[in-house]
Amino acid sequence: MANFIKIKASDINVANQLSDVIIGGVDSVYQGLANGDASADKFTVYAGGKSYLFTVTAKGKEWADAFISAATANPGGPLAIVQNSTGVKVTDIVVA
Repeated sequence: MANFIKIKASDINVANQLSDVIIGGVDSVYQGLANGDASADKFTVYAGGKSYLFTVTAKGKEWADAFISAATANPGGPLAIVQNSTGVKVTDIVVA
């Protein structure tokens, strides 16, 4: 896996979030919520003991797949960028 995964600011539509988002040490990525709800509107990333819940209206699976592709595309590389081809931006990010 790449050491860090980046979601470009141009793919984020969250109030006052103007920068790229970089996440390191990814443990798992999947569509839906931490409780197992496979919501089509969300995907979850676990990294560094935190969970990152992203809202991406009706494109949870596609975004999860794109994030996984970025994470596995450059094994051991310093940085990989999520290639968003869904046409849907991230509209909410919750870190817990």
